[in-house]
Amino acid sequence: MRLRGQKVSPFFISLTAVLAVTAALIILSVSCTGNVIRFKSAFYFVCYAVKDNAVSAGSVSDAVSSFGGAGYVLEYGNAYYITVSCYYTEQDAQTVCKGLKKRNLDCEVLAIEKDEYALQSIGAKSKTQLYTGNLNTLQSLSHMAYDCANALDTGEYSQNNAKAVVFSIENTINGLMKANADNCFSEHFRRLTKECEALKSGYIYSKDMRKLQIAVADTIINVNLY
Repeated sequence: MRLRGQKVSPFFISLTAVLAVTAALIILSVSCTGNVIRFKSAFYFVCYAVKDNAVSAGSVSDAVSSFGGAGYVLEYGNAYYITVSCYYTEQDAQTVCKGLKKRNLDCEVLAIEKDEYALQSIGAKSKTQLYTGNLNTLQSLSHMAYDCANALDTGEYSQNNAKAVVFSIENTINGLMKANADNCFSEHFRRLTKECEALKSGYIYSKDMRKLQIAVADTIINVNLY
């Protein structure tokens, strides 16, 4: 689900890979006040359907994937959203959504904008720098997967290129796992590692990279800091 006219250079994606490794040291956009970490992120999901339980959502997920969508089930609030793709501006998401509607595919845009995270335990405050580093790195990784998906759509990226991106993302997550032994991010990182493992042995489509992108975004949105 690439926006027409937008291309991503291989150099930009390589640069993003470097930034992903060093982003943990960059906390310019983050501050900590009292029991809150301030971190801004915005995701705009094109969703095919919304269900009230995981079982129903899972049954629709495969159908969405079959027509080229990510098919990732995002739990948010009290609902389960079956996602087609994810963007970083509402205008981009709305453009894609309108295009899908013209093809008689019913969809809607789910906007999730976050600017702060509550520190839910006394111990969490001592991990502020670690947690903000995690969020920054994950943000870089989500963009990295998104850029790779676009490059696959345009033909700029081969399978070798795509697999190299997946390896880079996985290696970065493995590094985060070592720095976050048994904390609120640990389970999320294990889940993301499994997402990467599933991609390494088969053919990688753009929808697969969009699914990985949304899986990373899911962690940024839903992690509880304790």
